[in-house]
Amino acid sequence: MTVKGLSFGSLILSILLISGCSQINTAPPSSVAKTQPPATQQQAWQQRQNFLGRKANWALDSKVSFRFDEENLIFKLNWAQKPANNYVVQIKNPITGALISKLSRSNSVVSLLADNGRTYRDTDEERLLLSQSGLKIPVKGLQHWVRGLSSPQYKLDQLILDNAGRPRTIQQAGWKIVYSSYVNNGTNALPRKINLSRGAEKIFIRVIAKNWQ
Repeated sequence: MTVKGLSFGSLILSILLISGCSQINTAPPSSVAKTQPPATQQQAWQQRQNFLGRKANWALDSKVSFRFDEENLIFKLNWAQKPANNYVVQIKNPITGALISKLSRSNSVVSLLADNGRTYRDTDEERLLLSQSGLKIPVKGLQHWVRGLSSPQYKLDQLILDNAGRPRTIQQAGWKIVYSSYVNNGTNALPRKINLSRGAEKIFIRVIAKNWQ
């Protein structure tokens, strides 16, 4: 299947990219670990938002399954987030590890290296995807949702918390994000398994974190 010159595989992989599980390094600094637990779920949620939201550098190695209508894809996703909202996200073959597609932001420019060898550029992730694929996806939210945070770009339509103040379900911008497990029991624990769905477009994404840094 081809959309506007890009293979379907490149399209789906690119959509997921802009957006953004096992040995995992997620322990908070000792100063945070020694604090007393928040008294309520809402306080814990706010603590989580503040703590994780301040981290300018983080990295995720994960395995992703992506279903769009009758198409199913499985691939590796390596996401390196840097200060000033810069990032490099690599999509790789799940068996060989070969690079399939790469999306990066440097200052105000977003670049998409597709599997056809061409590089596409824009200043907006969503507009870049729309121009190359014909699909509009709220990709800016994914870098927050993948860490178990709400996205500041969108209205928070629903938030269901567990006893530690971590999200069980977030609904924003037409997406439903369900967190089935975390790497540990701490309030600031990062997600291990995430399911994202957008029923109107029949898009379903599962992210399994293999390593957090």
